[in-house]
Amino acid sequence: MSRLAALEDVLFPVEAFPVFAEIGEGGAAKRLAVRDKKAIVNTRENRVVGVVGRDYRLVDNRQALDWAYRCASAVFPHTKPDEWELHKVDAPESGGHCYIDLQHKRTASDFSFFPKGGAKDVFGPFVRVTNSYNGQRALSFNVGYFRKVCGNGLILPRSVIRFSYPHSRKEIKEEITFLVAKDSLKELRNSLLESLETLRACGVPRADILPLFQKVLLLRAPEQKEGNAPLLAEWEALKQHAEDLCDRACEEFGENAYALFNVVTEFASHPLRNRCLRRERHALQRLAGDWTTRFVQECRKADFTVKGYLSGGFGGGAEEKKEAIRGRGQKKAGYSSESG
Repeated sequence: MSRLAALEDVLFPVEAFPVFAEIGEGGAAKRLAVRDKKAIVNTRENRVVGVVGRDYRLVDNRQALDWAYRCASAVFPHTKPDEWELHKVDAPESGGHCYIDLQHKRTASDFSFFPKGGAKDVFGPFVRVTNSYNGQRALSFNVGYFRKVCGNGLILPRSVIRFSYPHSRKEIKEEITFLVAKDSLKELRNSLLESLETLRACGVPRADILPLFQKVLLLRAPEQKEGNAPLLAEWEALKQHAEDLCDRACEEFGENAYALFNVVTEFASHPLRNRCLRRERHALQRLAGDWTTRFVQECRKADFTVKGYLSGGFGGGAEEKKEAIRGRGQKKAGYSSESG
């Protein structure tokens, strides 16, 4: 399914309209008002993009983007608005929700990590705003770091500053104030660096990286059955792409969990168009972020082994349930239990 990737595609005007139910046919038909519902309409194309409750607070994507710039300036007070640039727009064709990423283009807020020998990885700050016209996703602003070499979005649970507002009049006022606890940014960097160092020190044989990659992102091969040949061919193409990423990462970083981490985040940030891949980019990145935090904790255990971890499973079902529950968070800032 095609997706919207240009800013102008998601900045369509929207308005709220009453919802009616039509009973009967022809001249005898009656229209009954659905009093506790309203339709959010893309007035550029006269298309309904969401049906929401009476208390739903409409925030258009243009306003959400403006708040994202303010969020960036609040969390990184030494930066200027014109130093932040639009990096990525991602939305389903319906336009019912969208994700917009901002990245800081200067180097003042960057930090470096040395995963292997004299090699250096540079990370810079970014902000992702999530907005929806169907009430299923909260208006949220996630602040994290991205690897500048390949543009991976790195939003890690418990290592992210997050502001989240359910779409209700009570929660979203005319203006949003982004308050950040003192030293939150320093703690964010330190937490991320500690996690990356743990991954670098954790050996993972090349033969185990692909199976781990598939489990992290909940990728499963199609059934071997008659008529499934086209889908199986797409699965082989996906696997080959992943193999190439694994080879490149191991060559660059060695056979360790940091290489695996880069394969997972690069794939999640730049997913293929493939029928075997059913999750959108944001959902893949959430899986990658949640897995990273859990895996770092496992790596630090004295009895940890890659083989034991592979055989033990990942608890993917719980993560799939989490993906289905959106927009129920409470307004907060600081360290989040979710990834962006």
